[in-house]
Amino acid sequence: MDAPAVIDLLQVGGKLNHADPLRHAQLLHFPAEGELLVTGDLHNHRRNFERIAAFADLEHFPRRHVILQEIIHGGKLGAAGEDASLALLLEAIRWARTYPGRVHFLLANHDLAQISGTSTLKEDGDQVERFARAFTVQFGPAAGVVSAAFEAFVRSMPLAGISVTGLFMSHSLPAPGDLPAFDTGLLQRELNERDLQRGGAAYRMVWGRGQTAELLAALSRHWFAELYICGHQPQERGYSLVCSNLLILDSSHNHGVILPLALDRQYRMSELLERLVPLAAIA
Repeated sequence: MDAPAVIDLLQVGGKLNHADPLRHAQLLHFPAEGELLVTGDLHNHRRNFERIAAFADLEHFPRRHVILQEIIHGGKLGAAGEDASLALLLEAIRWARTYPGRVHFLLANHDLAQISGTSTLKEDGDQVERFARAFTVQFGPAAGVVSAAFEAFVRSMPLAGISVTGLFMSHSLPAPGDLPAFDTGLLQRELNERDLQRGGAAYRMVWGRGQTAELLAALSRHWFAELYICGHQPQERGYSLVCSNLLILDSSHNHGVILPLALDRQYRMSELLERLVPLAAIA
């Protein structure tokens, strides 16, 4: 795709994020009917994205929703050592354009790192630098304009989603040490520049690790959540249980999983674990 086409598609994605009928400030409120497919980090795993789309089958299930997160950073590098994951993000936006209001993107730490220039070192290289290099390689003099369109898309993504039964989905949650300074009201308001910077509320939300039962109990008093489903933390077997009410999903490798849910029912954590679907099992 040339630069104008990419810019147009990123702008379409941003408009879809802002106009999402489920969105209230930074929180998606899912209805008490239909289904939701929750995915973990993708990191440019194209085959798993194809499996997710096949499993979701949105054409034949009009009340089904999908949550996507952390699509960029990963996969095979280009000839110039560039990260080519923008292509999969654009594919996901096309999918969202086909099914508006049903494919939902959540802000993740790698998205935020990319627009802030925060180095993310992995596999002997800086993923932020490699992703930025791809703009120059692919778009030449228009790289800056395309990069600005990408940044606008990132800024358009909400932070979390919640079901009427108290299932809370976000890329991550603040760390225990962040809680005293953390603004739990950020989900009910517009974000400002400080929120996105290191130490800001959105930054703490997408970068946090080491969550505890005490932290989750404190957040639940503000957010009315029962169970939490996040990504962010790599999982060799595709998932892990943190405390009794935080489930971590990973969809970025051959042992990755996804989680299909019915939006009209309440779950125990044991039931969520039983519903996990290995992506490798999807044709």
